[in-house]
Amino acid sequence: MATAPREGWWRRLQRARERLAPVFGMNRRNVELVYAHNERRHYPLADDKIVCKELLQAIGVPVAPTIAIGRGLFEVDALLDQLREREDFVVKPASGSGGDGIVVVGKRTESGWRTPKGREIAFHEMRQHLANITFGCFSKEMEDRILIEERIEPHALYHAFWSDGVCDLRLIVLRGRPILSMVRVPTHRSGGRANLHQGGIGVAVDLREGITYRAISRGEAVTIHPESGEPLIGRQLPEWATCVKVALGAASAVPLGYLGVDICVDHRWGPVILEINARPGLEIQNICGQTLGEALRREGMS
Repeated sequence: MATAPREGWWRRLQRARERLAPVFGMNRRNVELVYAHNERRHYPLADDKIVCKELLQAIGVPVAPTIAIGRGLFEVDALLDQLREREDFVVKPASGSGGDGIVVVGKRTESGWRTPKGREIAFHEMRQHLANITFGCFSKEMEDRILIEERIEPHALYHAFWSDGVCDLRLIVLRGRPILSMVRVPTHRSGGRANLHQGGIGVAVDLREGITYRAISRGEAVTIHPESGEPLIGRQLPEWATCVKVALGAASAVPLGYLGVDICVDHRWGPVILEINARPGLEIQNICGQTLGEALRREGMS
């Protein structure tokens, strides 16, 4: 009995290329999105949290209130004195990335503070941490500045997702238009951080409605948070229209055409910008089940 001829290798290669065409890998992202829309000289406007925050505040984009800024080692003792009677604040390296060097402080204790997870931080430990920030230990630089902000108190829905840390909402913006969005949810295995590469959960968000429709945990689809038990799918995110407006406002504050905007929704202040990223990662394609190429075509931008 005759058999159908096997598909030639060239046609198989062409079919594979067609399937992969919408996918953006690191090189393609860099060439077609980052380098094409973001001049390198403008990266510090996104990478330096203090510079970025000043730009956002100048045009009225909401951010978490600043408690203090430390410009170098010579200001560490004065900063520590300023913090001694305070609680519920966050210490950040201005140029850190991936959450490195960020310390969330809860209630005061006799010898210092306690983190939301219950770890004690003595005054001398905080002093050393502030000094380490100024030495550039968390920013791959020779020196850095210290940013101290009031602590975010998440909206009830985000608190339900994960009560031991802060979820953030990321919107990818290209030329002033949102193209993909997800919520990053912490877990115990991620150390309470929302970073996906450390074990956080990515939850895809429909751009039109602000409703979650897909969740991925370590490459596997999930419908509930494996640790908190909270449903992740079909949730209407609070103040969605305002979140999009705030993200676009942040994008307009810097001369960057392609960026990731990270937002938290505080139960007192509403949506506030955490930071912006001039080179946002690509995992959002897997989280949303949609490639950047498909998103660009959908928005008529390809």
